[in-house]
Amino acid sequence: MDDKISIILPIFNVGEHLRGGIDSLINQTIGSENLEIIMVNDCSTDGSDKIIDEYADKYDCCVAIHHEKNSGAAYTPRNTGLAASTGDYIMFLDPDDRFTPDAVKTLYDAVTANKAQMAFARFRRIFEYGGKVQKSYSPYMDSIEKHYPDESFETENFINVPDFVWDNFVERFLYGKTLEVTYPRDKPLNIIRVDNIEQEPDMLKMHPSVWSKIYRRDLIEDHDIRFKPFVSGDDLAFALEAFLNAEGIVFLNNFMCYDYYIRDLPDDKSITKTVNVRLLDELMESYIYCRKCTNGFSKEVQNISINPHLLHWTYTWKNSPFTVEENRLLLSKVRKLKKIHNRDVKTRMLINSIIGALEAKIHIGKE
Repeated sequence: MDDKISIILPIFNVGEHLRGGIDSLINQTIGSENLEIIMVNDCSTDGSDKIIDEYADKYDCCVAIHHEKNSGAAYTPRNTGLAASTGDYIMFLDPDDRFTPDAVKTLYDAVTANKAQMAFARFRRIFEYGGKVQKSYSPYMDSIEKHYPDESFETENFINVPDFVWDNFVERFLYGKTLEVTYPRDKPLNIIRVDNIEQEPDMLKMHPSVWSKIYRRDLIEDHDIRFKPFVSGDDLAFALEAFLNAEGIVFLNNFMCYDYYIRDLPDDKSITKTVNVRLLDELMESYIYCRKCTNGFSKEVQNISINPHLLHWTYTWKNSPFTVEENRLLLSKVRKLKKIHNRDVKTRMLINSIIGALEAKIHIGKE
C-alpha cells in the first residue's frame, strides 16, 4: 500500500478511556505501518499527556503534539493535527470512542475503489451505563441485523419521544418527503455512490460526524476546509463543507465503522455534553455558517442540512435553565438565522416556533 492515512485525535483529560481509543487504531486490520496517528494534547491535567508520549515512544506511527495553551474546545487541536498531518487520506477519532477493527481498511477500500473524495459508514451509539445500543440513522433501508446477528439495535431517537411518534410524525416533519433521486428506498442497500451531494441530498439527513468518514487530502486542502471556532457545531460545519465540495461520495449503509460511547454519569461528561449558554450560542452560530455555505445549492440541500439540528437545539434548550439575558442572546441568534433561512413554510414555522418559545421565556422571566 503506497498511501498513508492520517488519523487525528483531539485530547483533553480523556482519562481512563484514552488507551482504548488509541489501541483501536494500533490494532486496525489495515496495519499500523500504513497509519499516521496524530495525538494533540490540549493541556490535559489528568495524565493524558504522559500517555500519548508513551505511545509516541513505543510506536513509529504515533505522533504526540502538546499545546502550550488550552483552547477550550476540540476545533483547535483538530486543526493543529490537520496542519501536522502528511497522509494522503484524513480521518478523525474522538479518543474516548473506538474504531471497529476493520474500519480504516473498509473505508479506505471504498473511497479508493470508487475513485471518490469521501467515504463514510454507520456507527453504533453505545449507552455504557444504560445497557442499550442504537444504530445511527440512515434514510436507506438496511440489513444491519443480518450483518450483526449478535447485536440488538434500538432506533435512534434524539428527543426521547415514543418510536411511533418519531417514525410517523417528527421524522416526516423534520426531513420532509424522501428525496429519491438516484437510489430506491424500497429495498435494502449496501452501498450508495454519487458524484455530488445534489444527486442524493438525503445523505445530509445523517449524523454530521467527522469521525465516521475518510477524506481524500485534496478535498480538504483544495477547499481550505478547517474546523471553525465553535465549541459545538464545528464538526457539523466541517462535514457539511466536505459534502458540498466532494467529487465522489460513498456511503456504506450496512457497515459499522465506529463505536460512539454515551457515558451519562454526572462525573463522566465531555465539554460538549455540558449544556450552557455558550454551547447553544455557538451551535446556532454554526447553523448560520452552514446555511451560508449552502447558498447556490438546492432548497432541499439547504433545508436538510439545517432543520433537523434546529429541533435538537430546541430540545436541548427547553431542558436547560437560562437567565433572561441568556435567552435574549439566544433569541438574537435565532433571528439572525431566520433572515437567511426561510425558504419555505415548514422552515418558517419551525424557526417561528423557536422564536415564540424564547420570547415567552423572556417575558415570564421578567415578571
